[in-house]
Amino acid sequence: MKIKNNMFLLVTFLVFLLMHTVVIFWFCQNTAGVALTAATKFLPFILTVLYFCLYAFSRKANIWPLENFLLTYLGALFLAFCLTFALITLTLILKLFKVILPFNLGFIALGIWGIILLISLYTAAKNPKITEITFDAPHLKRDVKIAFVSDTHFGATVGIKRAENLKKILEEQEPALILFGGDVFESDFERSIPFAEILAKVPNKKFGVFGNHEYYQGLDNERASFKLAGINLLENKSDFFENINIIGINDIRTARITKQEFENILKQNIKPNNFNLLLTHTPLYFEEAANLGIHLMLSGHNHNGQIWPFNFMVKMSNPYLYGLFSYEKANLFVTSGTFFWGPPLRFLTNNEITLINLKGTEK
Repeated sequence: MKIKNNMFLLVTFLVFLLMHTVVIFWFCQNTAGVALTAATKFLPFILTVLYFCLYAFSRKANIWPLENFLLTYLGALFLAFCLTFALITLTLILKLFKVILPFNLGFIALGIWGIILLISLYTAAKNPKITEITFDAPHLKRDVKIAFVSDTHFGATVGIKRAENLKKILEEQEPALILFGGDVFESDFERSIPFAEILAKVPNKKFGVFGNHEYYQGLDNERASFKLAGINLLENKSDFFENINIIGINDIRTARITKQEFENILKQNIKPNNFNLLLTHTPLYFEEAANLGIHLMLSGHNHNGQIWPFNFMVKMSNPYLYGLFSYEKANLFVTSGTFFWGPPLRFLTNNEITLINLKGTEK
C-alpha cells in the first residue's frame, strides 16, 4: 500500500510539473517583453514543490481557506494547461499549411484564460440546476417523487452556505424520498458535524451509499457522519420505502466488487413484486443489473468531467459519463453531481439535483 501511495504521489508531482512547465515556457516564448531566462526555467519545479508542501500543511493543520485557495489554483492551472496545449496544436497545424501568425499569442491567451476562469468560478458558485425525469414504475400504487443528491463533497471548497442552500431547495421541492449517491462528506467526522446537522433538519426519509471518497476518509468516520445526518446507510443491502425496494451497493471500484459479487448482492436483495431501485456510486455493471430485474439504477461519481475537456478522459474509463441510459426494461441515470470535487470550478458542466417522478402503474 505504501509503495502504491508513493507511486501515486510521484505521478501527481510529475503531472503538476508538466503542467507548470508547458504553461510557463509557452507563455515566456509567446509573449512580447517576456523572456525565458535561466531563473524562469526553474520556476515550474519551485511552484510544484511549493504547492505540494502548502497543500500537505493545509490538510494537516485543517486550514480550509488555504486548501480552498490551493484547489482553486489547481483548477486554474488545469485550464491554463488545456488552453496552452490547444494553442500549441493550432500553431503546429497552421505551420503545416505554411501559415505563420504575425503576432504573439501570450496576452491574447491570458485574456481568454481569464474569461474561462471567471465563467468556471461563476458556474460552480450557482445553485444546482433541477433536472426532472419521469419513469413508469411497476408495482407502485401511487406516484412517488424522489430527490437524487450525489457528490456534494462537503468540506474545504463546498461550505456551510451551500449545505444550507441544498436544504432549502430540498424543502421547496418536497420529495417523498431523498437518495444520496455517495461522496457526501469530504473531511473527518468533527469537521463534518455542521454539514450533517443541516442535512438532519431535512425531515424527509433519506437513504444513501458510500462513494469512493468515504473510503478515503475512513468508513467508521463516515458511518458516524451519515448517522448524524439521518441518512439510512445501505451497505450491500436493501430497505423499503413503500413498494420501492432500494438496494444500496458500496462503491464498486474502491471496494473492488467483482461482477460476480455484484450479481450475488443483487440476487439476494431483488424483490420481484416490488419496484427495484439500485443506488451505487460508480455506474458499472448496468446491463447485469438490468438482466437481474433492476428497474432503475442511480449513480454519480463522474461529475460529467466537471471541467471540460476532462470529460473526454473520464469517458475513456467509464462509458456511462452522464445522463440517461436504457437497456431492456431498465434505466440508468448518472448525475453530474450536486456540487463538485476539489477546485470550485465547472466549465461546460453544471451542479445538479435530480428530481425523479415515479408514476405508479397499479392504481
